[in-house]
Amino acid sequence: MDSLSVAVAQAPVEAGNVPANAATAVRLLEEAAAGGAQLAVFPELFLGGYDLPGMAADPRPYGVTPDGNVLRELAGACRRLGIAAVIGASVPHAGGWANGAIVLDHHGRHVATYNKIQLWATERAVFTPGDRYVMFGLHGFRIGVLICYDAGFPEHARALALAGADVVVCPSAFARGEEERRYHLYFPQRALENTVFVAVANAVGDQGGLAMFGRSSVFGPRGTLLCAAGSGREVAVARLDRQALLSARRDLPYLSDLRWDIPRPTLEEGD
Repeated sequence: MDSLSVAVAQAPVEAGNVPANAATAVRLLEEAAAGGAQLAVFPELFLGGYDLPGMAADPRPYGVTPDGNVLRELAGACRRLGIAAVIGASVPHAGGWANGAIVLDHHGRHVATYNKIQLWATERAVFTPGDRYVMFGLHGFRIGVLICYDAGFPEHARALALAGADVVVCPSAFARGEEERRYHLYFPQRALENTVFVAVANAVGDQGGLAMFGRSSVFGPRGTLLCAAGSGREVAVARLDRQALLSARRDLPYLSDLRWDIPRPTLEEGD
């Protein structure tokens, strides 16, 4: 296909109430599909809420299992609406829990789950880090997945781009304050330096003692803003045009011009 319509969806959630949050996700999927979206991206840990103190006390109410009713409900909605979804959830991993992003395709199939590689300091007491990238295909576009803090490490978005990603999607939970400044830097830069589309869905409302600010956004492969949500419940949709991708990579050949033959720097003189 020559284009892909992507929605970033955000809404307040209830900590530890996975069924209620899944019902909210279904309603957001319906809005996204009505707006022409073929893929909807949700915030980090959307299904259980970004409540690290609660998860540290008892992770079970926050978790989503691959064979559970919640995933079946979401898969059924994707199948009924003909829309794919990437949705944040706490998922079983390595005998514990991972900060995951569940990928469902437009047929309702569970394609993959990406487990966050770069855990934020306070997340390390709750989650086990992931150890592999995830990339999936949708309507001829190759889509890589990151989660929140991953975006602060340019190496991860670059690895996905070099593996062939056209789009990078990123569930996130950035809070007001210093994090908000970084949020507005990371995502347009990851798009520009890798000439990929980037869709980031950020949490909203008070979660786990943090005030999330939303501003879910989609950026083009030159780092330009294509759409953005506000600070409350909202679905924003952008059309990703393949010609814009090809044009950016022709004019900004960062990926093809990257040199691998230069040795790592060493200290040659001085103290």
